[in-house]
Amino acid sequence: MQSVLLLAVLLPVQASAQSASPAFDVPADRPGTSTIPAHYPPLDSMHRRIAALVGRHSHLARLDTIGYSATLKLPLLAIKLSKNVHKREDESTLLITALHHAREPAGMLAAIAVAESLLTTYHTSRTSRLLLDSLALWFVPVVNPDGYRYMHEHEFSMPWWRKNMRDNDGDGRMNPSVDGVDLNRNYDFNWQDGDGVQPVSWFYRGDHPGSEPEVAAVQKLALRENIAAGLSLHSYGEAVLYPWGNFYPPPDQKMIITLAQRLGQVMRKQSDGSAYRIWPLNGRAGQSSVWMYGRLRAFDYILEIGTTWFPPVADLQRIEMQLWQAVEVLGWTVISQGISGHVLDAETGKPLVCEIRVQGLEAGYVAARVSEPVWGRFERILQPGRYTVSFIREGYQPYVRKDVKVNSGAKTNFTVYLHRIAGR
Repeated sequence: MQSVLLLAVLLPVQASAQSASPAFDVPADRPGTSTIPAHYPPLDSMHRRIAALVGRHSHLARLDTIGYSATLKLPLLAIKLSKNVHKREDESTLLITALHHAREPAGMLAAIAVAESLLTTYHTSRTSRLLLDSLALWFVPVVNPDGYRYMHEHEFSMPWWRKNMRDNDGDGRMNPSVDGVDLNRNYDFNWQDGDGVQPVSWFYRGDHPGSEPEVAAVQKLALRENIAAGLSLHSYGEAVLYPWGNFYPPPDQKMIITLAQRLGQVMRKQSDGSAYRIWPLNGRAGQSSVWMYGRLRAFDYILEIGTTWFPPVADLQRIEMQLWQAVEVLGWTVISQGISGHVLDAETGKPLVCEIRVQGLEAGYVAARVSEPVWGRFERILQPGRYTVSFIREGYQPYVRKDVKVNSGAKTNFTVYLHRIAGR
């Protein structure tokens, strides 16, 4: 796989009209410091790489700005990959995010490398073609641009910077002792139960759930695209983290763990080649994967890649290859396992948003999976077996489909027509 680490481009990123002057006096990007290896580029260089990659493959890739960072008002860039990328199609979606934490840029580079490989091998790789023809893949490689720039511009001793640059004390300057929010504790699911209550904490969760625009942008994207599954890239520890271990059991726990094990088999440890360990997430910490499952019922996993925050080039290239396989595993699962179809109004034929409830796999402490509004498309990832599935929308008669058979290797597809309740 051609590595993004070797990419050297000079295309500028257009400045956004919504960008504002920085609230803090932070210098512009400059070459890497003595504490950060040179192959981890400064933010502006990373943005140019992303823009250049999309520019070279504009028939398969699109670059969106989904929001702006809390303090420096830097763009939050999202890359969409799909066969007909400039249209919103009736297809499942994956989301790959990275760099929630400023000191974890390995995931950023690995995500871009995978996106580049999918694009450059589209015409030669059956797998790349299958994924891009069947899915929309969204990449948000830099969730925390403020924190990454701040980390890159200051010589820190361990453990470097982690949070964003939220001005918690309101004094108009960056004070690392009290400022910043841990973006991966700010998501709006069980946020109130998390730790990091005080701003001095490295894990400070913010003053309310979704308070940080970086997190709000990712949540908005995930909801809009009705994400089916995803990966959030962190470092380090060589582990696959799944939702969750210390909350009520997730209704889909068996399938969640099965998929986590599949991911662990392709993400191999550097020391002995054994599989990544499988470990449950804290269900009470406002983390991204916990929110993705609790709010969307998306099968989302945190991958703690590598054995250090700043892996050397050779280790990064190995991680990139493994991550490509992990995306393949995740994509193939979404394409081939479970149920899918459309929910339509029986009288008008128009698509409907409704809840899809699978008997035995629902609980009041997690949201139901819903169909999306444009086509009424629904999907649930399920293990092989037989299920009773209910489709529920206010103002319509519930529809219950019994004995739905789910096979291995091919989704069970059907269309549901809901009838309005008389007088509604």
